[in-house]
Amino acid sequence: MQFLSSHYIAQNPVWLYIDFEKRVWQIVHQFRQHKISSVALWFEDGAKLACTLLACWHANVRAIFLPNLAEENLVWGKSLVDLWLTDTQFPLDDAVQFDCFATEYIEKIIPDKSLMDFISETEFLLKTSGSTGSPKIITKTAGQLWQNAQACAKTFGFTSDNSYTAISTVSIQHLYGLICQIMMPLVLGWQIERKQQFFPEMVSSACKQAEKSVLITSPTMLCSIDWNRLKFPNLTAIVSAGGRLSEDVGENIFTITNVDVIDFYGTTEIGAIATKQRNQHWKPMENVMIGVDDRSALWVEAPWAKGREQTEDVVCLHSTYFEMLGRADRILKLGDKRISLLSVENALLQHHWVEDIFVGKHPDFDRLVAWVALSESGMSVYHQSRKILVTTLKQHLAHTQDKMAFPRFWRFTNKLPRNAQSKLSKIDFENLCRSKKLDEFYV
Repeated sequence: MQFLSSHYIAQNPVWLYIDFEKRVWQIVHQFRQHKISSVALWFEDGAKLACTLLACWHANVRAIFLPNLAEENLVWGKSLVDLWLTDTQFPLDDAVQFDCFATEYIEKIIPDKSLMDFISETEFLLKTSGSTGSPKIITKTAGQLWQNAQACAKTFGFTSDNSYTAISTVSIQHLYGLICQIMMPLVLGWQIERKQQFFPEMVSSACKQAEKSVLITSPTMLCSIDWNRLKFPNLTAIVSAGGRLSEDVGENIFTITNVDVIDFYGTTEIGAIATKQRNQHWKPMENVMIGVDDRSALWVEAPWAKGREQTEDVVCLHSTYFEMLGRADRILKLGDKRISLLSVENALLQHHWVEDIFVGKHPDFDRLVAWVALSESGMSVYHQSRKILVTTLKQHLAHTQDKMAFPRFWRFTNKLPRNAQSKLSKIDFENLCRSKKLDEFYV
């Protein structure tokens, strides 16, 4: 779909496409005038980020994304870019604010071409946070990102219609948020909700204000929303990625809202790979080729990735779908037994005392540690007797797991400290394992 001049890019404040288009060409002109070849971007406003990225892609300016504002990432960015652009408070004095950049009047040199007709080979660099290991530098092109967004829009069955607004609870500085919250609305002619929604009440309010809304989110947020209390009258679809979504949660959301959750699987290296809904299995997206290596770890070939990419996700392949068994580094050998940590987690999640869980190997011992976020009923039992709680959970595991899979160490909390991508820090887990304080609860 092509935007019409009168279409909205965003609201609060209103930004019409005709003005958005002019702003893109202003920035393109400034990039060219000052011979900018690379720029680091840190944005909170999704519409302003969309504008800046399109300008980069028309001026063939390489865009750099930081995972966060840690000192090492700022140093990395400084070594690569000519300019820092942002729309928020930033720790570098030479960073330029979006609203103050490229503000001169350039009506006479606005080209007669579509904003979607950009230089597809323009590079885009993304650095991962390294929360689960060493950071990686991912290089993609504008064409790959756009093709990925087109594939998502088609697979999800979304309609080109400017009355839709994409609302996000995930960071637009990461690939999932960038593809689904920024690129996909541009492909479909949708409006972009400007800011990330951090709390359930904010999500509900944003959905009510939109004529039609599509929620781009994570399992962490979906689990935290009280679907019976909060109302989402204009919600038409939910896309979830970044972690494992419990089947019970998906079923509950559908029962209350009559909206299916589209579970979305991908990696930063590849982008989109597969989708599923409710109790279905993972189905590769159109034009995605898959297979496994000798570890049964999935490999992927997609038009929006460079060649064959090897993942660390162990799967069981079938003719038209695959089952996710867990990451290769999450299938351990303890004694003479091979143990799937994902299987242990799934088993414990079936117990009504468990809200969220992570199971991993202790950094110093050849034993498992269960980091458990308790439900309200679980908290009640915990306050009565921690010993009874642990014993009962072990008895529950005995129905499906070998004794070698029983965690030796248990750590309880009311909420696991997952980041915006639903991931837990490896360092946090190791510190927890070594801490003398067994349990920690947050207000």
